[in-house]
Amino acid sequence: MLQLPFFVGMYRLEITCADTIRFINALTNAQVRIRDVVYKNDLVVTLTVPVIEMKKLVEIAEKQGARVVCHGRKGLLNSLAFFVRRPVLSIFFLGLFLTTCFLPGRILFVTVEGNTSIPTKQILEAVDQCGIHFGTNRRSIRSEVVKNALLQEIPELQWAGINTVGCTAIIAVQEKTVVEKPESTDKRISSIIATRDGIIQDCTVLKGSSLCTVGQAVKAGQTLVSGYTDTGLLIQGTQAEAEITALTTRELELIAPSADCFRAELTRVSHRYSIKFGKKLINFYKDSGNPPTECVKIYSERYLTLPGGFRFPVCVIVETSYYYEIKKESATSSFSKEWLEQYAEDYLRGQMVAGQILSQVTKAEPIDNAHYLYGKYACLEMIGKQKYEDTLPKDDYNDRTNRKF
Repeated sequence: MLQLPFFVGMYRLEITCADTIRFINALTNAQVRIRDVVYKNDLVVTLTVPVIEMKKLVEIAEKQGARVVCHGRKGLLNSLAFFVRRPVLSIFFLGLFLTTCFLPGRILFVTVEGNTSIPTKQILEAVDQCGIHFGTNRRSIRSEVVKNALLQEIPELQWAGINTVGCTAIIAVQEKTVVEKPESTDKRISSIIATRDGIIQDCTVLKGSSLCTVGQAVKAGQTLVSGYTDTGLLIQGTQAEAEITALTTRELELIAPSADCFRAELTRVSHRYSIKFGKKLINFYKDSGNPPTECVKIYSERYLTLPGGFRFPVCVIVETSYYYEIKKESATSSFSKEWLEQYAEDYLRGQMVAGQILSQVTKAEPIDNAHYLYGKYACLEMIGKQKYEDTLPKDDYNDRTNRKF
């Protein structure tokens, strides 16, 4: 049991007198509480006395002509005074005490286990909407409530649960097993139509009835191969398949600027900082607006991470801006013409399903601060495109056949 001297404090004293035994007896007769008495020699003795008994000891020492030297003070009040004189250390121990009381009942980390196709970020966002995030009280977590909320928010989950281990909340999930359905064969009737005007050069029909011949001129949208075949007794419908190649013509107009702007030397670099706590962002700079053309920005986030890999929802955002000198370089007419012709060829090849450019006639001329190119191209390409016939839905067909007149 703690006694009063422990709270008020005690002095460690060194007493020097002619008769140390007589001095100790005098303290005992005066009911002065002393402890830890050590006789160094016949004239010197050390002892510990409570602060409240110090007055009596001094009076006895004066009567016997003894000299009293204090070698320190200890006790609870003295310890508190030590911390009061050092506010930084006091704040540190106070914060440590509050943290020790606060952390064991709080969630500091949230992890996800069992997910393969569903992104972890999506599950964490759903859990955050359920109220489980950094600093959540563990006692307020209801596993059944979290489970129902997750299953409702993410339909792809078959089961979900939550366990807490220390300051970590572990979200265990199980995804639904997706049964791959066999691809259904499309049995709709289709025909082959022309995508462009042209003259047929080759026609290979695999299914259906051909409605065109080699050398025939066709227009865009014209049916080349029908999906209906007349067998004499009935008309059979199928999906038409064919490879049809035709001579076509294409026209193209291109305009390119006469001067090209590019970044030259780096002029300066600037940094802007901000801190993100969870979803709250604190900027330490004014709104920069849209960056100029000579500026390149690099955005990086640095999260506070422990050595074990746990990451706090606190990050420092650094936005680095690089400013360059902008220079203009004028392009010659010959270079612009070559570039436009090459671009036109690449563009036309990308527009054709399969084919090639047989010949071309181009005309290039400069206009206001730009170069203009007009080209007419003769191409050999595939022009067949499948078109499905409009059919009645099965339910609609049954309704019409069962209608009574």
